[in-house]
Order: sequence, then structure tokens, then C-alpha cells
Amino acid sequence: MSTCLDLPAEAAEILSAFSADMDPSIQSALQQACRLKPVASGEPILTEGAVGSVLYLVVAGTFGVYRRDPLDQTDHRVAVVSTGQAFGEMALLDGEPRSASVRAEEAGCLIEIDPDALSKQPDGVLRLSEFKGELASLVTRRMRAANQEHVAALQRELKLREEQQHFGKFFVYSLIMMSIGTLVNNVLARSLTNIDIYTAVFAWQYLAVLMVPSLLIIWHMQIPLSELGLTTRGLGKSMREGALVSAGLCAVTFGLAAGLRYFDVLPGKALPFDPWGSASYFLHSALQEVIARGFLQSSFQRFLGDKRGWRSVILASVLFGMFHLHFGLPAVLMTIATGCVFGWIYIRHQNIAGVVLIHYMMGVAAFNSGLL
Repeated sequence: MSTCLDLPAEAAEILSAFSADMDPSIQSALQQACRLKPVASGEPILTEGAVGSVLYLVVAGTFGVYRRDPLDQTDHRVAVVSTGQAFGEMALLDGEPRSASVRAEEAGCLIEIDPDALSKQPDGVLRLSEFKGELASLVTRRMRAANQEHVAALQRELKLREEQQHFGKFFVYSLIMMSIGTLVNNVLARSLTNIDIYTAVFAWQYLAVLMVPSLLIIWHMQIPLSELGLTTRGLGKSMREGALVSAGLCAVTFGLAAGLRYFDVLPGKALPFDPWGSASYFLHSALQEVIARGFLQSSFQRFLGDKRGWRSVILASVLFGMFHLHFGLPAVLMTIATGCVFGWIYIRHQNIAGVVLIHYMMGVAAFNSGLL
């Protein structure tokens, strides 16, 4: 073995980096007390339970740290030490037997720092004491960093479990919503009840049935209002864009209705404008969008990891379109198409205001033209 006074440049840099914050007198003592040790692949360096106080710095290679299971007496790798890292420092500090075994995962090279060689130098006992103090500070900093990483890992694990619980609740909610929609549409399709689906009473009753499980899940998942799009952030841009899109879609709606009326295939009946009914429908539209965009679409986007959001837009639009099946297939297709537009606006601004405006204006145009 060669002394560290004769170390190659790479090893000298590693020793220098290890002792960079130490007093120059300690650095000089370490250079005289250390040795360069080549190791073969699989070679044992430390043995758990053995007595020893030599500290090692890795110059090259990787070294596995193993702890023995007292039940089955098998070794389990608990860490890997690589270039620039140290091991064996705890036994040097407290004099206790080695707490783990270390062996080379591949051929490499180590710097040995022997405290006995350090103590034999002039003023060596003082230098060893100073070195232990500096080493204790280094170990403390490393343990603090490890603890912080451990806490961060626990926080990530708790966050993941919370997301899994939320996904379970959302999945159950989706099943309930689809079941409600299927049940209502089957009842209406079989004419088991005499209900006028074009009345505000039916619209509010149907929405109330859908709102109950929605609000319960939102409450259980503790979703803040801002995540449902109920925020002032992006409000102005959302409203301006909503007004422009509303104007264009209303023109398309009346034009389409006129064409269908000409061929006598208009699916609905034109309804006159009712101020009170219009105000009620505005609130109705707002509640629908809070559920469809603020909750459904946002939940799909989060649980699917849908960064761009388009899959979530389509899923939420199709699901919500199914709740309009009692108005006929044209209404379902129109709801899906407009829902994609609503979803696009919502993704752009994360604000529900512009989407509600478009929904309201489109609904008024559709009912007043007889398209629904």
C-alpha cells in the first residue's frame, strides 16, 4: 500500500473534498495516517459485530452495506456506498463493534484512515480528538440530511395513500352517477312515469339527485373551492373568452335549428324566453359546471396524470352527455361536443365563470330554438 502523500490525483481530490472543512493541521495529519487499498470484487471490508475503528473513503467502485437478519441469519443489503463517500465512521467515533458488514460489489479502491496511525504522530492524540470532533459534525449533518429525506419520503407516501383513497371514493362516485343516469333514463324510456322532461321542475329534480353524491364526495375529499374553479384567478380572461365563444356557438345553434326545422326534424319544441326561468337556468348551469368541469374533469385529470388534459375533457364530456340521453341522441352528441369546448376553456383558465356563461347562453339558445 502507498501512503496518502503519494496518492494519485483522483484519490487526493477525494481526500481533500472529505477534509475540506477541517483545520489544515488535521488535513496534514490525515495525509500521513492514511493508506491506499485496492480491493477485488466481492472482497469483504467490514464484518458486522467485529471490532475495528478504521475509516474508509471510496476512491473507485461500489460497496454494499449489509445487515444480518437475526431470525434467518441472512444478510440484507441496506445501502450502497460509492465514489467520494465514507463508511466505518461510527465505530471510529464510539468504539463499538461494527454495526454492519461492507463488501465490494466490484473491483475498486479505498483510502484507509487508521486512527492508531493518526495518534502516533506528533501531537497525534490532539489531532485524533480534533478529527473525531469534525467527523461527528459531518455525521450529524449527514444524519440530518438523511432524516429530512426520510421525512420527505414519508410525506410522499402519505400523499400517495391519500390520492389512492380519493381515487377509490371518486371511482365509487362515478359508478353511482352512471347508475343514477341509467336508472332515470330507463324509467323515462319505458314511460313508467308521466313526466315532462322539458320543465324546470324536472331539470332541478334531476340535478338535485346528481348533486347529493357529488357534494358528499367533494366534502369527503376536502376539495377546496379554488380547485373547483370557484376563484378570482383568471376570472377576467375566462369571462372575455366565454363571451366570444358564446356568441359564436349561439349563432351556430340558431342556424342548425333553422336547418332542422326546414326539414321538419327539429328534435324539441321552441320555448319562449322566460326571465325567471332564465335566472333559474343560469344557477342550474353553474351547478352543472361545478360538477362536470370543476370536479369530474379535474378529478380525471389528476388521477389519470393527464398533463395536457384532453383525455379528461373527453371523459367528463361523454359521461355528462349520458345524463342527457332522455332528450334524445342529438342532445347527447351536442352535450358532448359543447362539453369539449367547455373543458378546453376551463383548462386554459382554471376558472368556472367563462364556462358557466357559455353553458347558459348555449342552453338558452338551444331551448329557445327548439334544438332541445
